[in-house]
Amino acid sequence: MTSTATQKLPPFRPRAAAALQRLTASTQPSQVLEVMGEIVSQLIGCEEYVLLALNPGTMAFSHVVSMGLTREHVQGLLRLQGILGQVARGGVPHFSGRTSAAGASVHEAGLTACVPIRRGERIYGVLALFRLLPQKWGLEEEDIELLTLFSENGVQAFAGEPTGLPPERAPAPARAAAPAGLRSLYLHPGEIFASNTPSEVTTVLGSCVAVSLWDSHLRRGGLSHFLLPRAPPLQAPSIRYGDLAIPTLVNQLSRLGSKPQHLQAGLFGGAVLAGAAPETGASLGQRNAHLARALLKELNIPLVAEDVGGAFGRKLRFRTGDGTVLLKTLRGG
Repeated sequence: MTSTATQKLPPFRPRAAAALQRLTASTQPSQVLEVMGEIVSQLIGCEEYVLLALNPGTMAFSHVVSMGLTREHVQGLLRLQGILGQVARGGVPHFSGRTSAAGASVHEAGLTACVPIRRGERIYGVLALFRLLPQKWGLEEEDIELLTLFSENGVQAFAGEPTGLPPERAPAPARAAAPAGLRSLYLHPGEIFASNTPSEVTTVLGSCVAVSLWDSHLRRGGLSHFLLPRAPPLQAPSIRYGDLAIPTLVNQLSRLGSKPQHLQAGLFGGAVLAGAAPETGASLGQRNAHLARALLKELNIPLVAEDVGGAFGRKLRFRTGDGTVLLKTLRGG
């Protein structure tokens, strides 16, 4: 995308500005796919999505990457038909509840959004989002801004080698329902939540790390979700970084009456996502987890639960009232 086109866009909100910075700093297709996957799953809060490349002259798509969708579902989307076909041919994005769903195919049930990935007038493929997290009532203006950003800056994702369909996978176990009346909320990357009111906090993790803290005496807890171990030189401290996020969470619980000696911790995330560049994804996830372990040890807070590393993202639900942690692996294709 040229600088002239960029100047025509209105000023970005902070999350979209950070996403654009990450996209423009990515020089390899694998890095673009990693950024796209983390932002769709973590910032937008989508559990099911697929990126499809448009094959010129064949009237069909080919699979690039997906998360949460079965092999059969993806296979049913490869024909240039329905809403995805309309977006690929006409270049007009589709947003559920805002644009018409006329002509949708049977495989597009639950489609939340579909945007063309383009450079100028040429369309290279589409990004389609299906099920959002339960805490999401629908797409917000900032979500649409992020998807528009991908539409105009994500074409490099198609420069890599094409991939096959996602592998077969066993049916997912039934979702454990939250107790009636329990407050439910979604934690974005770079945020912290602590409360003395029982709550269920959901977040989605890639190479990022979440640290849960639970007070076994007062039966309350909190969760942090940080993106990087430490702030870069000359950049202001922020809870987006683990070296400030973890102590800040401890302090918030202390203000609610918890004593550090009564806290116990859980550590989750730090994955190397499919398609991640080895020199970025692997070291980032490992460094995030290493920083968390070191800080918890320094603060004398025992680490009683850990699920880190691996090749897939995770959806985490943490119940602050009893310390329950529920994890779901978000397998991609």
